[in-house]
Amino acid sequence: MAMRDDDKLVRQLSLIAYLMSQHRPVTADEIHENVEGYGGMSEQAFLRRFYSDRSELEAMGFCLTVDRPGDDPFQGDLYALPPESYYLPPIDFDETELSALHTCLYLMEGQFAYAEPLRLALQHLTLGRPSPLDDHAARTVAVNLLGPGYSPEVAAHLTKIESAIGRRKTIRFTYYSIGRDERAQREVDPYSLLYMAGHWYMVGYAHEREATRIFRLSRIEGRITFRSRAEHDFPPPGDFDLSPYRDRAPWQLADTQGTATIALSSTIAWWVEQTFGAHGELESLPDGSAIFTTEYGNARELITWILDLGRDAVIVGPPELRESIIGSLERVRDRHAEDSRADYPVGNHVTVHVEDTGTPAKGHTIPPDRVVAAERFTRLLSLMTRLLASCGDRREGRIPTAEIRAELNLTPREFEDDLSLLNLINFGGGCYALFAQIVDDEVVVQKETYGEQFARPARLSPLEAKALLWALEFIGDRLPVGDGDDALATARAKIESAIGEDHLPPLELGRAQAPKSSVATAITNAIRQDRLLTIDYWNESRGEITTRTVEPHLLVNMRDAWYVVAWCRQADEKRTFRLDRIRAAKAARGSFTRRDELSVGAYLPWGDRPGHWGAHAQSASVWCDTSIARWLEEQHRSLERHSDGSVLIEIPYASGEWLVKELVKHQGDAVLFEPVPLRATVAETAQSMLDRYLDRPTADAERPARRRSASSRRAS
Repeated sequence: MAMRDDDKLVRQLSLIAYLMSQHRPVTADEIHENVEGYGGMSEQAFLRRFYSDRSELEAMGFCLTVDRPGDDPFQGDLYALPPESYYLPPIDFDETELSALHTCLYLMEGQFAYAEPLRLALQHLTLGRPSPLDDHAARTVAVNLLGPGYSPEVAAHLTKIESAIGRRKTIRFTYYSIGRDERAQREVDPYSLLYMAGHWYMVGYAHEREATRIFRLSRIEGRITFRSRAEHDFPPPGDFDLSPYRDRAPWQLADTQGTATIALSSTIAWWVEQTFGAHGELESLPDGSAIFTTEYGNARELITWILDLGRDAVIVGPPELRESIIGSLERVRDRHAEDSRADYPVGNHVTVHVEDTGTPAKGHTIPPDRVVAAERFTRLLSLMTRLLASCGDRREGRIPTAEIRAELNLTPREFEDDLSLLNLINFGGGCYALFAQIVDDEVVVQKETYGEQFARPARLSPLEAKALLWALEFIGDRLPVGDGDDALATARAKIESAIGEDHLPPLELGRAQAPKSSVATAITNAIRQDRLLTIDYWNESRGEITTRTVEPHLLVNMRDAWYVVAWCRQADEKRTFRLDRIRAAKAARGSFTRRDELSVGAYLPWGDRPGHWGAHAQSASVWCDTSIARWLEEQHRSLERHSDGSVLIEIPYASGEWLVKELVKHQGDAVLFEPVPLRATVAETAQSMLDRYLDRPTADAERPARRRSASSRRAS
């Protein structure tokens, strides 16, 4: 198979070289006779391979023009590759933009599933230009994009699905449906990939369901295969819209069941409006509190979200939803009122113990060996351009082997194999571009007759363009890169112009929890200038907003959320603040000296094990009912599996307040076993939230107050 792939690559590269060298349209017979790889084929075999190669080249962004001159039925089609269909237009980046682009790659190295095509894209864009790295930005920003469920298997799935989407190929695979706890064969027309909350998803038409469905890649088991050998299996999806899968709140993923009314305290009303305002209607009241109305399709998900807000959110209506949350809080209280393990509802207590194999548990993967691979064809073109660029105006050039391998992230074997293939381009057709060989620690390059044709970068492939725009979309304006706040924005505008509106790939990022722009700007400026910062921060665990002065050192991304790591002057120790929970931020008087103990390295790349929490690391043993066991076992390490389907899991935590809230939101289906002292705190917290429902009016009693408030505002 590897040999056949190499033959195809030589054939396709030779076809490109031949068309670029002719400066005129050519016939199929000329291609058959002169292009390396087609010689010796029968006419029928040649036509089949040629049309297949054309299709693959077009999928990679290289579109051949086809012309039939006159009406002569015996005159065959003429083929050409216009320069505008091959060359990437030159882009005039300034030094700030170049620094921002390369810092973007630096941050995402090893953290971004599409790091390899991103590397190639930047290689294309900045050929012959220096690669300045803003050291300050590199020291102060960290990114973790791979998520807890990422693995070599998910990387392989991404590569296969990317290919299937581009080629419109129906795929088959075994899928674990966690809701039904069953495995089944699926046949899907893949439309798009989606990244949300640290996980990758595929959206496509499921033939078994005769409807569009979403699949989490970490739940695909085994290999993904194509249904047929046809060039395409399904037509373009037309007006397919990804937003219904990307932009819904967790409680709105199912068909609408009703509308909930929720009373919010002044502590969190601003946050709900900022984060979930698009998923309902919020009416602000004079005291800063608010009434939030939202449709829901999954009552449990809505209750989970409300319980996670603690005492600051109370369901006003409908009555059945209010009764459900009251019952859930009573169950949490009652199940944590006892201290004995024998009181745990674990069926017949027959357990299956999970042995520690020394490998990470499901949901805690090690860094994968591979991520999404760049297409080897575009990698070879990039390598050829880089080698020829080393010659300049001369016939021969030299470049250190280690330098070019580092630029393209190639192993010694991969590099040698790529050089061998490049030396075969149009070996029989006479349209040679280069000859390269490794001599000692250098690559010696000889520019051949048509080498000048490939000294300019080729256009970006769809995968490279997607990786580049995806990275720019994600980093956005959160990167402190010198004096220009808009360096990435202006670089992106130039790149989009060069790609062309007709070739811009769709972006399938999930909805990230984003702070207000004024907050983000104040924080990035303070980090860049080493200035003190005053913030108003909502502490979700304690349910309060506090004002504090901090020394902001780092910006860190984990699971679609951004955090600032700082030294808190009030606490006199390190603290981590989530950006979307900072209500306001402004520069304070004075600057600070950076502390060595607050560095990016401590946060990259795999921070999901208990060690992530540093000196405050603790572990809790939690029993999970069968209704949630499969989901929590997917996130945390199992300690015991019970015969009734329940499990005992280990949850790492740094704050007891956080752990208590985490247990309450699971509505009594997650029961703390250890540490024992926190059991009483869980029960007390649930009772405190129950008391709010006894004091809070129902929906019928609330409506007149809302009407009076609205009419009084109109009168004023």
